[in-house]
Amino acid sequence: MHVGTFLTPGGEQSWGLIQTDRVLPGPPLLTSAGLPSAPTLRAFLAGGGTAELLDRARQQASHTGFPLDAIRLLAPLPDPSKIVCMGLNFEDYRQILGLEYLAVPQLFLKAPSAIVGPDQPVEIPDGYGTVFHEFEIAAVIGRRLRQPRADEVERAIFGYTILNDLVLHDIELMTREYQQWAKNCDTFAPMGPWIATAESVPIREARMVRRRNGKVEAESSSASMRHTFPDLIMFVASFMTLEPGDLVTSASPPAGPFQSGDVIEVEVEGIGTLRNRVVSRHIDLRYAHKIGLGMSPQRR
Repeated sequence: MHVGTFLTPGGEQSWGLIQTDRVLPGPPLLTSAGLPSAPTLRAFLAGGGTAELLDRARQQASHTGFPLDAIRLLAPLPDPSKIVCMGLNFEDYRQILGLEYLAVPQLFLKAPSAIVGPDQPVEIPDGYGTVFHEFEIAAVIGRRLRQPRADEVERAIFGYTILNDLVLHDIELMTREYQQWAKNCDTFAPMGPWIATAESVPIREARMVRRRNGKVEAESSSASMRHTFPDLIMFVASFMTLEPGDLVTSASPPAGPFQSGDVIEVEVEGIGTLRNRVVSRHIDLRYAHKIGLGMSPQRR
């Protein structure tokens, strides 16, 4: 079952079930089944909503919804309280990088303001070096977790979506102290195209593909993850409360560069394909000059 956020034909933002050729908006779907409504997917999850409730509402649905080609998909969860990203968790990428694993999972935060949805443009700041495409699966948290028991964690995963962790790669490599700057530019967290509920994704061995301009540049599988999603979520929630609608990512298989004019795609088995076009964005170069980027050879 696929759940997403979208603009209706009338231009209003809503959420609901994404079917093969139709979209069933969540608020009237829930109301028609005698269930409490919710204005957003995050509100639905915060109110105790589950995939089982949505499926029950779908079976009782009297609202016919909209044709799929009449709506515009947005990021499925445009307003998480936080995006908890993981690093260095795929063995195939670790071998390429030649790095050693840390004793515990590598953790950093990505700003919700960086989120864009499917088919929305990704903006590369001109003059700030190479940008890398790190392609990841994100677990969507369905219930509040704080110091959970191990048996609570997997049941708390509502579903999975695709999240690209884009990064100003040259800046990140200068020093880890620049990492938050490098990863949190506007549009650097494309998400979508929807959330596949947990039971519909073969999450322990899901095939993952990264394409640039239609050409496959990397293939991997979630089977290459050192830490599974329950392991990662257990670690995070031991120290940081996870709220309904928060995201915890897998880390990335082998990443690669891209540039303005490209179209980047990620396909994950059981979820779907996320596609974004890339454009350039003018940023004042004073900050690039301070760290030795964006300068002519004569000025370096």
